[in-house]
Amino acid sequence: MKKDENPSVCKRLALTGVLLMVVSGALAGPVAAPMKTVSLCVQGVQKTVRAEVAASEAQRNLGLMNRRELAPYAGMLFQFAEPPPVGVGFYMYRTLIPLDVAFMNKSGRIVAIRTMVPCASSVPSRCPVYRPGVGFASALEVNAGFFKRHDVQKGDSIFPVEQEGCKDH
Repeated sequence: MKKDENPSVCKRLALTGVLLMVVSGALAGPVAAPMKTVSLCVQGVQKTVRAEVAASEAQRNLGLMNRRELAPYAGMLFQFAEPPPVGVGFYMYRTLIPLDVAFMNKSGRIVAIRTMVPCASSVPSRCPVYRPGVGFASALEVNAGFFKRHDVQKGDSIFPVEQEGCKDH
């Protein structure tokens, strides 16, 4: 700082800059840490599914919001440290593309599949919640119609790719 600069003016400018950064981040919406990806085998599907892993609460809350497209064999795997309470489900607030969600038990067996449509409401509580109707440990979202197109059903398995590739479990 030069001798003729007022220290209180400098402090105010610095504080204003910090506040602008905080406010701009808050207005941008939730920010989640970068997600790792995993290759998954879906029983009966010839190609692997490349899924982003939403393991933190912030990542799960953001999910696939504001995405305009999803590659044909891409998705998002929602992982939970503890199984969510029965009755918990997914909603499509700020989600722009229709999705299928497969709810899985801790061994990767599909316990329910739901097709979800985007919610046009700007009020989250007005968006329908898609619940599996049973307990689950993880969930995989993919483009709507994926599971039907590949004849994937309740009871089938989803699991990480092993070194020798996908083998039906």
